[in-house]
This record gives sequence, C-alpha cells and structure tokens, in this order.
Amino acid sequence: MIPIKYPLFEIPNLKQGTFQERPNRFIAEIEYKGKIETAHVHDPGRLKELLIKGAKILFTHSKGKLKYYIKAVKCEDEWVLIDTAQHSKIAMKVFSYLPEFTHVKEFKKEVKLGNSRIDFMLDGIPLEVKGVTLVKDGLALFPDAPTERGTRHVNEIIQHHGIILFLIFRKAEKFAPNWETDPKFSEKLSEARNNGIKIYVVQISFDGKMLYYHGRIKLADF
Repeated sequence: MIPIKYPLFEIPNLKQGTFQERPNRFIAEIEYKGKIETAHVHDPGRLKELLIKGAKILFTHSKGKLKYYIKAVKCEDEWVLIDTAQHSKIAMKVFSYLPEFTHVKEFKKEVKLGNSRIDFMLDGIPLEVKGVTLVKDGLALFPDAPTERGTRHVNEIIQHHGIILFLIFRKAEKFAPNWETDPKFSEKLSEARNNGIKIYVVQISFDGKMLYYHGRIKLADF
C-alpha cells in the first residue's frame, strides 16, 4: 500500500458500462444498459492493455458530437484514468503538494514555445505534463505508442531549460521511457535527464469517484 493519499478532485456524474471495441483512436463502442453506444476516447495512445473487450469503464455524457465520454477503465483492481483532458487540472492540484512549486507566483496554461504548445509556464519556466497508463512489472513506461509530438515537446523543454512532469495513473515503483515502443522519444528524454532537466514523476490513483495524489516515485536508470 502507498502510505500517503491526498485528495485532488472528484469526477461527477459517472456511469458504468463495458468496453466493446475501438474503431479508431477517438471513438469506442460501449455497452450500457443492454445497448451499444458510441463514446469519445480522449487519450490518443494505444491503450491495448486497458481497452479490452468486456473491461469495465466509467463514462459521462459528452458535450461534443458523441453521446458519451470515457473517463476511466478497470484494470485488475485499479480504475485507470484515460481522460487526458484532465492532466492540466491534476497538475495544478499536484503543484500544491510539491514544495518545489509553492513559490510560483504566475501560472500560465497552454503557452506557445518554439514549434510547440507547452502545458504550463511557471514564472517564465516551461513545464510539460505527460500522463502514463502503461505499467509492466512495477515499471511505468511512456509512451505506449510512438509520439513525434512528445519528442518535440521534450526537445523544447531542453532548449528552454524547463521541467517535465509525469503523472502515473497505475501502481508503479519506478518510471522509464519506453525504448522498445519509441526509441526517439526515449533518447530525447535521456538527453533531457543528462542535461540536468528536472523530471518529476508522481503517483496518481482514482477510486471511481475521487482522484488522489500519492507522492513521488523514482526514475529508473536510463
């Protein structure tokens, strides 16, 4: 058990159904009350270890074109958040628990930086947030699919002496880049670490209603 548990925020109006299939990256077919419905998937990753036919999911009504919006999926004994639109909100809450950020006076969101748009600018220092849902044998891995955009973000962070924050949404002991899936991203993240870029990795859990912060976890050797 992870010893500390700090509440972040609640996700309201959740309904439970089962996952059926994923016709494309952003659309899923789900079963709810005996009917097959269409739902939005905001996470562009593969999620092949999570979105398995018959898996329990939590979802809400969507404000977009599709009727529903998937928020989380059950994997073993964990509800795993897969709504990447929540990452910035989670990060803002996490900042209050990390002493390195308590002195920050100015928070700007979605800031243009070079050829990218970075999640935050904290007193002029760029910070990019990445969510992690892939864990193997206690090792959290990112990405779960090749990401040119993610590699570009890390490069901008290196060039502008910024910070990277990884949010781990499943139980894990350490974090490492996923060399097998995306060697270019992994090389760039290794370059960032070797250049003294601050990389924070924090454990987040979801109990099906409330999100919690559980503290920082270690970086593996890479």
